[in-house]
Amino acid sequence: MKLKADCKVRKIAGESVIVRMGAHNVNMTSIVSLNPTSEWLWEQLAGAEFDADKVAELLTAEYEVEREVALADAAKWIEMLRNANLVEE
Repeated sequence: MKLKADCKVRKIAGESVIVRMGAHNVNMTSIVSLNPTSEWLWEQLAGAEFDADKVAELLTAEYEVEREVALADAAKWIEMLRNANLVEE
């Protein structure tokens, strides 16, 4: 899967949020806000193919976290992306 190319991280009122570039009639009641780890993952994976293993690999390389925990967190993060329609599969 890949992050959708038309989705970018922008700072709005001090928060990192995902916005669709060039989108008309944007539904502002459905905003995805990113915590620092999610924002970092987004930056690392922009333009790249990834799966839960790749996300877990990034997490274990950057943070002191066990592989099993990283895989569980990766699965949750990917599910959030899917639910928000932010990935192409």
